[in-house]
Amino acid sequence: MPILNNGDCKIYWRGDGDTQLPALVLGNSLGTDLTLWDPMLEELMRHFYVVRFDARGHGGSEAPPGPYSINQLADDAQAVIAAARLSNYHYWGISLGGMVGMELAARRATGLKKLVLSHTAAEFDPGIWDQRIAALKNGGMAAIIDGVIGRFFTPDFVAKNNVNLKRIRNIALSQAPQGYAACCGAIRDMDLYPRLERIQVPTLVVVGDFDLSTPQARGQALVDRIKDARMVQVKSAHIAPPEVPTEYLAAVLPFIS
Repeated sequence: MPILNNGDCKIYWRGDGDTQLPALVLGNSLGTDLTLWDPMLEELMRHFYVVRFDARGHGGSEAPPGPYSINQLADDAQAVIAAARLSNYHYWGISLGGMVGMELAARRATGLKKLVLSHTAAEFDPGIWDQRIAALKNGGMAAIIDGVIGRFFTPDFVAKNNVNLKRIRNIALSQAPQGYAACCGAIRDMDLYPRLERIQVPTLVVVGDFDLSTPQARGQALVDRIKDARMVQVKSAHIAPPEVPTEYLAAVLPFIS
């Protein structure tokens, strides 16, 4: 199991596929781990050497006391990129992973070629996150899981309750409340809007037609502020890979291939 130490935190990461192919780094959403991408992994590996990692506070990574910051999470991502010895790569992040991607690109991280910002935003109302953190302190992940799943997916997909949905639900429930809350704090405290003008790489912003957390207006706000950005829509709520993997791949692969 590839583990790296970044300051006070061990970060779990892995690389899959042929290292001679172009590299693609994937950043997960809040409440998920690197298996979020499994429905698309086989197809991605036809085109890329795929590097995934668990954000601090999630999955196989440690959950030191928080709150964390977007800067810390971007530092972790850069440590993974260094450990994987990637000289050139594309970055594709969903939700929290997209926020990390914005910070990486704003830093003009060495080797970053193209950026995919999916179902994400540059800032949020802090009160939303204070409420979620309070709920976590009182009842753990079980106290927020129904709301999380209801935002992740469309009502039809939730009603089907298939294996993919159950897997994501179980992954969310398995997260350490302390780590999840610390990442909530990172989102609460960020404002990436002043950073967006520094992004100099071609950028694709992906929005979901049914996304209540980061609707089309939030995606358009990114496109308006990033020099070389365009937007594409998919028929999803906030988390696309388990629900519409084929459509999601079709929307993004032409941009990064």
